[in-house]
Amino acid sequence: MSFPITYWYGIRKEFLSRERLMEAKEAGFNLIECAYDTETNKQVLTWCEELGLKANVNDPRMGIALAGTEGWETALDEMIEDYRGYPAVNRFFMKDEPVDEYFPTLGRVARYLHERDPIHGEYVNFLPHHAVPQLEGMDMLERYNLHMDRYIAEVHPSLLSYDHYSLSRRQVDSLEGKKPARLSEENIKRNGWEGNLYEAVDTPNFYDNLMLVRNKAAEIGVPWMTIILLVEHWHYRWPTEGEVRWEAFTALAHGISALSYFTYWTPGTAHTEPWSYHNGIILADGTRGEKYEIVRAINQDLQRLYTGLELPLPDGRSPADPHKSVAVYHTGDEVDRLAAPFKAFGHIHSISSNDGGDPRAVIGVFGDGSRFMVVNKNHDEPVTVIIGSDAPLWRLNKTTGAWEPCNGTHTFAPGDGELFAF
Repeated sequence: MSFPITYWYGIRKEFLSRERLMEAKEAGFNLIECAYDTETNKQVLTWCEELGLKANVNDPRMGIALAGTEGWETALDEMIEDYRGYPAVNRFFMKDEPVDEYFPTLGRVARYLHERDPIHGEYVNFLPHHAVPQLEGMDMLERYNLHMDRYIAEVHPSLLSYDHYSLSRRQVDSLEGKKPARLSEENIKRNGWEGNLYEAVDTPNFYDNLMLVRNKAAEIGVPWMTIILLVEHWHYRWPTEGEVRWEAFTALAHGISALSYFTYWTPGTAHTEPWSYHNGIILADGTRGEKYEIVRAINQDLQRLYTGLELPLPDGRSPADPHKSVAVYHTGDEVDRLAAPFKAFGHIHSISSNDGGDPRAVIGVFGDGSRFMVVNKNHDEPVTVIIGSDAPLWRLNKTTGAWEPCNGTHTFAPGDGELFAF
């Protein structure tokens, strides 16, 4: 079974071709954003079927249904019928980042959609938990659970999806003792930032948001997806390879069912400030940016790790329910409230670094507890981790996709993740 990998802001219509879809497939994407007019969507779906891709469809008639315009039911019936003969359809896009007050509208349309087309689900993307309008006297985490509960009660979703970007920047007077924020020359020049100093800041609650959605998805028994940052825009910096690896592998260690990138195509300079997007996977002019090869390598690793969760060990053992996330632990200091400190599990009694301290790491435990991911939370530097185990260990080789004996000591690249088993 393949791990679903998709993106936001897909191939611009004027560049659209079968070859461009093939280019996305070669970068490791198997779920395409299909957001054009109806006839163009149908052409894209035909190409997707030929290439072995699936697609989330954004059709203009969904907007008519959500607006409640007279005859919206007929418009939605026609939309469903138009796509019925296209096996590449995965879900129908409905809304990005709705607030609570919009949930009844989504529920009205989702119920109609589910009745008329029980095969293809809806796609709605949540706000990050810090962006949900707060209620007086209510804790932020409690408020987000209420936000999700209201959505679930109205829509009965078949997927939970959200975005939370933490790779930020802030202007400072001095960079002494601070990490400089990576910004492109194009962005600096466009905004007149020459001479300004910007510190890289990882905003808190990234792990809290992962745990909130993970827990809610498990509670209602649906898959879940997170969207990770690629493009430099607004107050977000230009992510390095280590930072993108940290985003992707941390999400996988939490048990995500699918992953999305923001963005594939760079939206371009037509967007006004503060949304000056720069350096997506494909640049605004259609050429490949530096992230194309980086993301292709990460996506290959993601597929190998996902497959490794179910791959039998050399002694023939295979875990039941291999992709089920059963625990997530952290080592090293962490401010997020839902980041649980490490505790022993199975044969694993300690996670330490080669200097005897606690490495900054995420540990995600899967299935029957015999397989676990470790992710380096330092996205700027490598770390050597020592896994204390009273049983022999295996590590999945992400290059070959095969299990190899492991002595418990491994050096992680910046932000990288590895899969182990005992």
